[in-house]
Amino acid sequence: MTNKAYLIISSLLILVILLAGRHFGYSFLERFIAVIIVGGLFELFYRKKLKK
Repeated sequence: MTNKAYLIISSLLILVILLAGRHFGYSFLERFIAVIIVGGLFELFYRKKLKK
């Protein structure tokens, strides 16, 4: 996976979390915490599985 693809996927994940959280009625703080958690898990997954 190239750095450009990594940035696009991580940006889309953040956007989806923020918009979906707003749709389901979560507060901004809850959405922000979800972005941190999912972003961290994606980073771990990227380092272990996808980085080649």
